[in-house]
Amino acid sequence: MDNSTKQHGGNIIAVANELGCLVEDLLDMSSNLMPLPMVAGLRQAITNRLEEISFLPETKSETLRDLFAAQHHRASNEVLVGNGTTDFIFAAPAMKGLKKAIIVTPTYNDYRLACAWAGLPVEDLPLSAADHFHLDLERLTTTLSGDELVFICNPNNPSGGLIDSAQLHAQIKARPKSLFLVDESYLQFTREVSLLEMEPLTNLLILTSYSKIFGIPGLRLGFLTGAPERLAAISAHNKPWGVNRVAQIAGEYLVSNGEDHVQMVLRYTEEHRPGFIADLNALPTVEVVDGVCNFILCRLTGTMRAGQLREAMLTHRIIIRDCENFTGLDDRYFRVCLKDPDGNNRCLAALKEILSA
Repeated sequence: MDNSTKQHGGNIIAVANELGCLVEDLLDMSSNLMPLPMVAGLRQAITNRLEEISFLPETKSETLRDLFAAQHHRASNEVLVGNGTTDFIFAAPAMKGLKKAIIVTPTYNDYRLACAWAGLPVEDLPLSAADHFHLDLERLTTTLSGDELVFICNPNNPSGGLIDSAQLHAQIKARPKSLFLVDESYLQFTREVSLLEMEPLTNLLILTSYSKIFGIPGLRLGFLTGAPERLAAISAHNKPWGVNRVAQIAGEYLVSNGEDHVQMVLRYTEEHRPGFIADLNALPTVEVVDGVCNFILCRLTGTMRAGQLREAMLTHRIIIRDCENFTGLDDRYFRVCLKDPDGNNRCLAALKEILSA
């Protein structure tokens, strides 16, 4: 299997091509997407306005930006719309005045890659496997001296650990000389309040993704919220028409019509996640890392390694995430995500067969 298909979850088209099968033959447990069908009415909303691809999209997604800002009681100049959150992850380390970045490990790999591209030195803050990779905010903030860019993924990917938003906000407010980029891509899978609903801080940038909770990663749609002067520095380097027209149309619909779907995903996750975790824990040589999200990090305790398990699962046409390439994890860790009951059971049956062999 080509190593390029292992760098992120959700490379289902590439995997299908390499296996010589159809995409619909594969069960993707690697991508962390919501487990329910597409938001009601979204497909029709896009179809109804599909002729709009015959002209240029709004230069800065002004309509969508204003809708999102109003939803979260922010001014329009406090929000940017991007081609996924990736746009902003790679833009932030290039901001002037930063001396280094602080990255807790393990966490999303693109934070480190973005810093490397920008030439920004990185200092790691390793989290403990014995504590299920939970972040001690006091430990983090006491290491800060100013002019750092601090990446925090909440809930954290791949561990699923959640930080209390009020405590996080208080710590950020108490360290005004450090810039915090808080990635809330998976927060909507929990009932934790978003930092978007708290007092704006000049040293806080908040990432919001529509890809995971609404199951539209192919459209690439994300938001960055923060102080106008911070966003102005980032948007000055953004290319025009960075978000395509179909994504803008989808976003406009979801801002106004997505809340019922979010609540359905929450209820589904709360109903089905505990049983799925119990079944994973019951598998031979599997330990589940304590988390709260729709994805679950697991550690193998036997002789099999995650790369071997991933290849074996592919023979069942199931994709799992080999987590060896996350800084701070080794070749025993893999990640799966919650799907519909049939998908969950299919995954569990294949894992049991392989791990019991």
